[in-house]
Parts: sequence; C-alpha cells; structure tokens
Amino acid sequence: MRIGSVAIAHPITLAPMEEHTNYPFRLVCKQLGASLVCGERVDACDVAKRDRRAIKLLHTSPTERPAVGQISGNDPQVMADAAKVVAEQGFSIVDLNFECPIRRLIGRGEGGALMADPSAIARLVEAVVRAVDIPVTIKIRSGPDAERETAVEIAMLAEQAGAAMVDVHARSVAQSYVGGPDWTVVARVKQAVQIPVLGSGGVRDAADAVRFLKETGADGVAIGRGCLGNPWIFQQARALVTGGAIVAPPSISEKARVVLQLVEGEFDFYGNHLAVKRLPRVACYFAKSLPNFAEFRDEVQGIKSVTEFKRLVREFFR
Repeated sequence: MRIGSVAIAHPITLAPMEEHTNYPFRLVCKQLGASLVCGERVDACDVAKRDRRAIKLLHTSPTERPAVGQISGNDPQVMADAAKVVAEQGFSIVDLNFECPIRRLIGRGEGGALMADPSAIARLVEAVVRAVDIPVTIKIRSGPDAERETAVEIAMLAEQAGAAMVDVHARSVAQSYVGGPDWTVVARVKQAVQIPVLGSGGVRDAADAVRFLKETGADGVAIGRGCLGNPWIFQQARALVTGGAIVAPPSISEKARVVLQLVEGEFDFYGNHLAVKRLPRVACYFAKSLPNFAEFRDEVQGIKSVTEFKRLVREFFR
C-alpha cells in the first residue's frame, strides 16, 4: 500500500489515541510490528503558535518512520500553518482529525463536529494539501449520529481536495466509543474512492483484524484500544494477514520487558512528575492478566521512581 509518496509495508497500523499514542508508546508498537504509527491529536492552534507542549507531543525520530502527526482545528489557515510544523518535525504524513467526540472540541466546532459539514472539511483538506509536500490524510467517523451518515460524501470530497488516504472509525460521533461499530460504513467508503482506506473500531485481537479486512475490503486496519497492554497484537495480526507462522502470546518475561521499556521511555519523555501521574494507568494495562493484579494495582499507586517500578516488576512479573 502507498499513501501518496509513502510506502506502507503491510496493512496492520496503529490508530491515534489521545493520552496514549505518545512517542515511547509508538516506538513499542513499531518494534512489535505496526507498519504505520500515528501520534495523538494536537490542537492546530497550539501547533501553529509553536506552543512548547504541542511541539513536545509532536516529537518524532527516524526510528518510528513512517509516522503520522495528527492535528485538529476548523480554520484553514491555522490548519495549514500547523501542518507545516508537523512536516518540519519530521513526520511522514499529516492527518486531520474530523472524528474526535470530546465535548470541548465539539463545542468549538472542531473534531467530530465537522462530520456535519462536509464542505468545511473539503476546504480544510484543500488548504493543508496546498501548504505541505507530505501526504495529507483524514480521520473521520460514519457521521454525526445514527441518522446522518456523511462518511462517503466526506471521503469523496476529501479525495477531490487532494487527500491521500481516509481512515474511518466505524461509529458515529454521537456514539463516541459506546456500542458496537458498523464495519459496513468502511466498505461503503472503500467502494466510493480510489485512495487507500483504513478503518478502525472493535478490533480487539488479531483475528478481529483479519476479519475486519475481509469484511470491509479496506486497505488497512488501524488498531486502537485493542493494543493497550497488548502491543503484540500487531505482530500477531501481521502474521495472520501475511501468511506467516502464528505468533504465540507473550511470556510473562516478555511482558515485563515491554512494560519496563515503555515506562522508562515515559520517564525520559515526560520527566518524573508527569510520568509518575501516568504510571498506574500505563502499567495496569499490562498487568491485568496477573493472578495478583489487585495487589499490583494498589502498590503501583505509591511508586515514585523508575527504580521503584523496576522492583515492582521483578516482584510481580515472575
């Protein structure tokens, strides 16, 4: 698959997730088989102003390429200026988020609010395509709500405006993440455009990824919540899709290795204060299968350093 000028090795990719797909997490997913990784959504207005936090979230390196930087907004000039910054940071692709269901974004007329205004999305895509040399992609949902499906119209307009790929989350904005996805909308988008189509929603294990590709005809699957605590889903799904040997579930020592890599990466990336605040959630995703998970969950709340966390991993991941 090619997304504009960018070659993608296989169809198993990492979906963007706010508060999750930071640089350390993307490196883990890349190492464990994701062909393409996408950073978390960043406000275009902050990126355009080169706000320090926004630029931090847009950190990338050659190690994770091809990689996608994602922005959201509703002003064509601001989105164009922000996309230039994403390209300057070294991302291979810039993705425009028109699907986020967070209330504060909806209230500002951004993210998922734009699913009700296909022509506005077309104008934003056109402005960004004119501004940057890297491929421009979009992330959308089926529509604003169950009664209005705008995904096909938006995908067609975005293609005409120069978008190189469309990624469809198979739920409406109103659904947020509640209820089952409707994969048929991904199939309808795929049939309507010539550019590559990725899709997401409800992919919890490797078998789901294979079934998603078969049922939708999509060019790729973007795995989101199904990889939290289980980044091995990428190598497992890749093996199934490409006809390789079945990849066994990770051993307890492999889980220990990966959770340590991720947590050490977060301490380096965020610094001690923020990494400690994030630690319980990050670590507990990997620890849920432990027989004494409840005890681990209680103890990790008191961890204040990487050294203390290493001790905890040695104690519980045995």
